[in-house]
Amino acid sequence: MIEISREEGAVIIRFTEPQLQMYIIPQLKTAVVKELDAQPKHVIFDFEDVQHLDSSAMGAIFHFQRKIREYSGRLSIIHVSPKIMQIFKITKSDAHLDVFDSLAEALKVR
Repeated sequence: MIEISREEGAVIIRFTEPQLQMYIIPQLKTAVVKELDAQPKHVIFDFEDVQHLDSSAMGAIFHFQRKIREYSGRLSIIHVSPKIMQIFKITKSDAHLDVFDSLAEALKVR
């Protein structure tokens, strides 16, 4: 479901499910919140394997973003497919999310 790694002080959460849909969101939230309890300053969501997300997944992303901002952390999203980026643009979510092409780009921004 997720893989966790750390690099340059950032926690990288790679979503390994190709379909982020409502039936896995509760388990996903539990796993991600467990990592966020340590209040990492920079959290990077890696969407390399994600091919589809639904509205419940979008809600979860914004839930995580709020939780991270509450403790003055930062959320970045990397490796977003053109299809997912189109969803972000249609919903105007791209204006509220920090999306980068690569891990190196996300790590440069502090």
